[in-house]
Amino acid sequence: MWEQKIYRIIMLTAVLASSNAIAEQCQQITLSGHPNLPPVVWGDYLSILGSAPDLISEMLAEHNITVISDFKGGNNRVIRDFRLGKFHINPAMARTPAAEEYTDFIEPAIYTQTYDLITRKRSKLNITQWDDLIKLKGVASKDTYLGAEFEAFSEQRLDLVRIQNAQQGLKMLNVGRVDYAIFPQIQDDLFVSLFNMEGVFEKMPVDIATFELFVGISKANTCTLPLEAMSQWISDSLENGHSEHVMNDNLYKWMGYGLNRKP
Repeated sequence: MWEQKIYRIIMLTAVLASSNAIAEQCQQITLSGHPNLPPVVWGDYLSILGSAPDLISEMLAEHNITVISDFKGGNNRVIRDFRLGKFHINPAMARTPAAEEYTDFIEPAIYTQTYDLITRKRSKLNITQWDDLIKLKGVASKDTYLGAEFEAFSEQRLDLVRIQNAQQGLKMLNVGRVDYAIFPQIQDDLFVSLFNMEGVFEKMPVDIATFELFVGISKANTCTLPLEAMSQWISDSLENGHSEHVMNDNLYKWMGYGLNRKP
């Protein structure tokens, strides 16, 4: 009987110790992510930047949690290290069944990524489906990830030139070196305005890719984060326009980085 009591005390102590460890709030977290989804998240070979990392840093600062940014390289390495718990937060990732196995996702989505395909108005092209692109030549930035399905289709069937600077794509399209250009929706209107090319191009009614991006927390994380508060903060930020403001700021930052980068 005495031995059973001792055993119960030991087990209870172990459970309480485990609970206390789990309940300990994170004081510092490491963030990394996809290097090529600007301006939501992107890398400069030193750290991970973008509107999603900025929003996460801002929201966690309210809970006295420090965020350290770590550039990991390509997205395959990012996902591998995230699965292993080598960093805590992926600021903008697609919610897939595979990712659910090692990720706790925060609702709502921090951003919905969509793409525009534009042509010269004078070309009079009518592109409504992917197959319409097969005999044409297109351009997209190396910094632009077009979703798994379109990337596979492009690699197998399209003549799609990848360029270093996204702005170069509009110039190539304008002089007729390519038939179409693909940009994330948030970028193209700004580019057209900066180059004073309003009325020169038109958007085609073709869906390249649309997918929601969520903040992901590694299930291998050993400290706790204020998940409910983070969810509410994202919702409020989307409603009051703060997310859009941060997004626009980061669009200009990314464009400045691209303009200053060597081709």
